[in-house]
Amino acid sequence: MERPKVVLDTQGGDRGPAEVIGGGLLALEEFDIDLVLAGDRALIEREIQPTLKERVRHPRKVRRLHPEVLHAPEVVTMEDAPAEAVRRKRESSLVRGIEALKRGEADAFVSPANTGAVMAAALLRLGRIRGIDRPGIAAILPTVQGRNVLVIDVGANVDCSPENLKQFAVMGSVYAHEILGVEEPRVGLLNIGSERRKGNELALKTFFVLEDLPHFAGNVEAHQILQGEVDVVVCDGFVGNVLLKSYEGGASATVELLKKAIEKDWLARLGAFILIPALKNFKRSLSAARYGGAPLLGVRGVVIIAHGNSDAEAIKNAVRVAVESVRHDLVGKIERGIARYLPIAPSKAKEVTA
Repeated sequence: MERPKVVLDTQGGDRGPAEVIGGGLLALEEFDIDLVLAGDRALIEREIQPTLKERVRHPRKVRRLHPEVLHAPEVVTMEDAPAEAVRRKRESSLVRGIEALKRGEADAFVSPANTGAVMAAALLRLGRIRGIDRPGIAAILPTVQGRNVLVIDVGANVDCSPENLKQFAVMGSVYAHEILGVEEPRVGLLNIGSERRKGNELALKTFFVLEDLPHFAGNVEAHQILQGEVDVVVCDGFVGNVLLKSYEGGASATVELLKKAIEKDWLARLGAFILIPALKNFKRSLSAARYGGAPLLGVRGVVIIAHGNSDAEAIKNAVRVAVESVRHDLVGKIERGIARYLPIAPSKAKEVTA
């Protein structure tokens, strides 16, 4: 296929546009793509030349590595109310980037901006896949078995119905198969116990509606995720967000606690120069930089949400996730998966339009 074209939102990230631009140029250098930087043109052009000199290893590639610019002077901040910002700030990089995706002028959109605003813009401008009531944010976590597990939802919907969770299960299975390379993804329902009759009302009802899905493995507890017992974990966005932040915070806390323990033991300090790099690698294994971005599954377009604090490496990897999703026709395969496993009633067939 032709080179995928990715729109990268340069505004809204915690580290500022320069870091996002640097990540975009890293992606241009490493992947065979076309890149569009959305944001204030003057700011982008002011940042891009020194960043190009710093990032590009082969001067002859400079012409190919020079991205397009989509001028969008307004900024959607983390403090903005999502839906209001999308309607009011029509000249923002977020809105203009999503609109370029809708018009077919790009194949994917990547943003480190306000998660709620990215989701609102995607829903209002792109609409949902037929048969999906609510999109879900999917995140990847490592396991002790060396493979990854996909968790959905990790923040898009704090309140969900059993039907929402079933839709997440189907979308997560398609993603695990197509992007993570799992032949027959096993799906688990996150719960406080593995027994069938454990959990709150939502968990009990969801277990029942998931039973007819292929490769449903039943309930899983949080500690079982690390063991790699399933490939896809389904939960509502409130629980998923707490789980994700607990993983990230737990890794950081473990490294810091071990460092303090080493400092108190002179024998341990002797081996610290060997141990500390390993601890840093452990911390990085759960960081945003390794996995880059979380796909917003269920909207009619490839939309990747990068962590707000993403550095250049994380932005590069977020672009990689977008490119893989485009090349695997992820949206089309989710549409076919939903049609296969979730019969669509007429009342469910309505789309969200701008």
